Amino acid sequence: MIAPRWRKVLRDIFLYSSRSLLAVLAMAAGLFEIGALLYKYAVLQPVLSTMYEKTHPASATLVMDQVDDSLVSLARRVPGVTEAEARPVILARVRIGEDRYVPAVLFVIRDFGRQRLDTFDHDVGAWPPGPGEVLLERTALSVAQAKIGDALRIRTSDGAEQTVRLAGTVHAAGLPPAWMEHMVPGFISWDSPLRRGADAGESAQLRIVGDHPMEEGYVRELADSVSATLERAGHPVSRVTVPTPGRHPHADQMDAFLYLLGAFGILSFLLSAVLVASMIHALLAEQVRQVGILKAIGANTRQIAGMYLGQVALLGLAASALGIPAGFAVGRKYAEFAAQILNANLEHAPFPLWVVLAEIAIGVVVPVAFALGPVLRASRITVHQALTSDPAPRPFGTRRIERALLRLSWLSRPLVLSLRSSFLRRGRLALTILMLALGGASFLAAMNVAGAWTRAVREDFARRRYDLNVALARSTPRAEVEAVLAGVPEIARVEYGTDANPYLIGQRGVAGGTVAMVGIRPASRVLEPAVQSGRWLREEDTTGVVINGAVLARNPSLAPGGQIGLRYEGRTMSLPIVGVVKELSPMPAVYAPPAAVLRLSRRDPGLVRMVRVVTQRHDLEGQQAAARSLERAFEARGIELTALQEMLDVRKSILDHLVIILSVLTFASSIVLLVATLGLTSTLALNVLQRTREIGILSAIGARPRTVAGQVWTEAMLIGLSSWVLGMAIGTPITWALETACGRIFFKTPLDFYLSPTAAALWFGVVVLLASLSSVLPARRAARLTVREALSHS
Repeated sequence: MIAPRWRKVLRDIFLYSSRSLLAVLAMAAGLFEIGALLYKYAVLQPVLSTMYEKTHPASATLVMDQVDDSLVSLARRVPGVTEAEARPVILARVRIGEDRYVPAVLFVIRDFGRQRLDTFDHDVGAWPPGPGEVLLERTALSVAQAKIGDALRIRTSDGAEQTVRLAGTVHAAGLPPAWMEHMVPGFISWDSPLRRGADAGESAQLRIVGDHPMEEGYVRELADSVSATLERAGHPVSRVTVPTPGRHPHADQMDAFLYLLGAFGILSFLLSAVLVASMIHALLAEQVRQVGILKAIGANTRQIAGMYLGQVALLGLAASALGIPAGFAVGRKYAEFAAQILNANLEHAPFPLWVVLAEIAIGVVVPVAFALGPVLRASRITVHQALTSDPAPRPFGTRRIERALLRLSWLSRPLVLSLRSSFLRRGRLALTILMLALGGASFLAAMNVAGAWTRAVREDFARRRYDLNVALARSTPRAEVEAVLAGVPEIARVEYGTDANPYLIGQRGVAGGTVAMVGIRPASRVLEPAVQSGRWLREEDTTGVVINGAVLARNPSLAPGGQIGLRYEGRTMSLPIVGVVKELSPMPAVYAPPAAVLRLSRRDPGLVRMVRVVTQRHDLEGQQAAARSLERAFEARGIELTALQEMLDVRKSILDHLVIILSVLTFASSIVLLVATLGLTSTLALNVLQRTREIGILSAIGARPRTVAGQVWTEAMLIGLSSWVLGMAIGTPITWALETACGRIFFKTPLDFYLSPTAAALWFGVVVLLASLSSVLPARRAARLTVREALSHS
């Protein structure tokens, strides 16, 4: 048998079924988003921490022309080095169509069964590959447009094109997905025919691990010490790379997604919990006399409080049953999506039981905590106060807002009464407006970030006034390159450049990572990045350089007027900084006069390695046609390329990242908007319920159902438009924070602050739509009330 007080609890839930349903749906929406977040974190985080660690990532990588066993032994003898391994690398290209190639990097493995550093696992197909075979990283199949068993045509830097069999795939957890990098990573055996000595463009990577691998400063000093040791032995190091210790290359991006989902998930659930507290407060206000009767027949304060808190707990359990399974289903899909970005494997990830328990606890405890205040206040009322309380409203016109409404003579008296009822319960009105405004601010922020990203990409590429970027495999006489380009009719003009890849010298002479040093004429017509501070290069500059924001991220102490230290093949230069530019590139870049680059690299000024091409047509089809013609022309002259980038393709790859960000923001903000809309519906329903007698009187004196329903719709519009204004105000700082965070994560520099007019207009339309939809059920109930039902309501 159920105790009488618990029968009353169940009766109240079903008696106010529409109100209870709104509360359950709102909490379920919040639990859904929190569940998706917790499930993704619980499943993915342990996998990432162990999977990346199991690859035994190198602390630093030193790039040289060649590495033999004696140099590996020499590196191991440097104090602090615990392991070293040589891994030759071939930069090549994979043919994917007629005169179309994608870049490829081929790692040469001496023994597939005895890997030491940056290891990888067998996925499907052959293991190990034979001399005429290649294994691709599993994410590279779509980029190479191939399947296992196909013949891949691979072109090395000597111009030779060989056909090898795609024997299988591997899972290299330490590499980013190939589809994101637009590059094909592959692995070949030590005796592969693709290795043709120096002519194949083979370089060597010496990978080392230090005895303190998680201390980045120590690792950089150790790498610099190894580099100096090798250079003293007559083996110059061309580049040193030190990744962030223990961090996957795309871990920062996933942390950003986790932060966004977490913030919006907590916000949506807190809003839903506030909505439940508001509902309980309204219910208690209606049941004051019932509380008095319960106390009169013997109920104490603890029992009454337990009844109403139990009602909240039951609603929380119902919301948990609805929201948790849906959240887990989406959380699993999102974890798989995140795993694709991080190139992780979730096949053997255990089910996180603790997440279920945590969600149930959150679904019950948080709403009860929010409802505790109003429940305790109502349950402590005395019998005399409860039975003698007069629920009749105050006379109209006693408040300032009511007198202000009366002065609006163009408003009808029934509409004034409707608006007065909204302002009568100012706490509930403010809460509803705030909930809807927070949902709108989230929506606006998502749209503004998308607009800022798109605008930044458009402006950045508008300053890159070239269509193709051509990189030659080796330095070639300029006259020879000019002769090739002259025979390509799709080309409008070209500009030659020179480049090098030195590494940055940080404080106390410690190596600070590789930078791209780009030689460019100050009067260049094809490249003019936006200057953030200082100035751009001038004709009189012979040593002055301009750095981008990614360099500042490596060393924040750099600034115009200071000096930047660069080291290349054992030579170090200190150059004055004249400016800082802002560009959408996570790659640190130093722009310098060509003469400065030539002095550091010691290359012949009559040789060319980089060409920027402006085509006759600037669309994708025109760029692709010009790229095919260039491929054929250079091949006919025996000049091999290492890269031929179509700038529209580069632009598309940057915008592809926006799809990921926008989907996360839109998903999160949609849940917040859903909760806010349920809150608005609940408020309108409560207002109609508490104005039942007033509606009956209006109907008795001639108000038609359409008039009554129109009042509810007008009230919803008033709340919606107020939330539109407040949402615009709240959304501004949220937009600034998100644009700054997204820019720093993806491009190492904040996105310019941008408020999209389209987003504001769209949010206005969404407000009108949501307010109209929210008013449908309450307006329908108000319009269908008969005079007898309304006047007999107690």
